[in-house]
Amino acid sequence: MKSNQELLDYYLDRYNILKEKNELWRLRVSPQKYLSELEKIRAYGIQARATGQLTECNIQSNQDGMLGILLMDKMTYAEVKDQFERSKKQQEKCFAEEAPRIQAVVKKYKTSLSNAQCRRIHTWLVRRQIDLAKLNKEVQTEFKRSRFYENYRKRHS
Repeated sequence: MKSNQELLDYYLDRYNILKEKNELWRLRVSPQKYLSELEKIRAYGIQARATGQLTECNIQSNQDGMLGILLMDKMTYAEVKDQFERSKKQQEKCFAEEAPRIQAVVKKYKTSLSNAQCRRIHTWLVRRQIDLAKLNKEVQTEFKRSRFYENYRKRHS
């Protein structure tokens, strides 16, 4: 983990940028609270190393995540909603691009479906990448007997 001075300098740079924009409300914590949280994160690292239950990589990753949350900007409801909509559109676009490949894979499925195949069919149905009616009749019948079909039916009836 970087030194307290480096982390504080980074925080203060962000603080000054937001102050210029008159958006200090976006900061999650005050400078004093930030310093106290840094000490808690360092104490966590020391304690985790002492117990020996986590690897150094896990500890470092956890500390980086904690710091990331401290430094994350607050967002307005409109910004969150806009971000969600952009993400949803991007997902739908990616799912649509993958659909032909997935449909070709599903056509190759034969009866005696594995659990993993049923799970994949369920995922692809939820993403609207395949259509249940277009499945091979034997595959469709076997899928309808699985717990994945029950979950799909509950969600989409």
